[in-house]
Amino acid sequence: METANKSMFYCRMGTGLALTSLTVIFLTIADIAIAVAYPDILADNDTACALKAAYSLFVIATIGQFVMAVFDTILVCTTVRTNVSCHCVCYHMKVITHFVSCFMIFMGTMIYGIKSPDKVFYSFWLALVGGFFALANALMWLLTQQTKRYLKEAGVNVKNLEKGKKHDGTDFDP
Repeated sequence: METANKSMFYCRMGTGLALTSLTVIFLTIADIAIAVAYPDILADNDTACALKAAYSLFVIATIGQFVMAVFDTILVCTTVRTNVSCHCVCYHMKVITHFVSCFMIFMGTMIYGIKSPDKVFYSFWLALVGGFFALANALMWLLTQQTKRYLKEAGVNVKNLEKGKKHDGTDFDP
């Protein structure tokens, strides 16, 4: 592979942003539905501590995914505007955040399903689907990082997205 195509980088960032946005949407709806089913869930003394913990896990995962969505949006806009992939992509942060969010969502759904089986409706399933989106996003970043490393080892300029340039900025020989 002699040249890096910009579309690979834009596809990677766009897919990550889309999966993060879907996770945020599904988790936000689940958070609101649980808050409606259990009014004052965190302040109510009659609500079990396990349900409070499950709801807290959902909210923390939603906040983490929202921060990643804002971060991904800024990265996509910056890359499109400047045509340069900055070094602030923070691959490890993305993978860790999505895996931790996935773990928190799955733990929260497990606790919620066990402690409140009579209220397992669409909020439970939306949170579970959001967890699978977070897992897919983490795996996508994990797998595509290896592709970026292969391109870099092949001499493709992955920092500057100019087509036909090597990693040191010189042109490929035809």
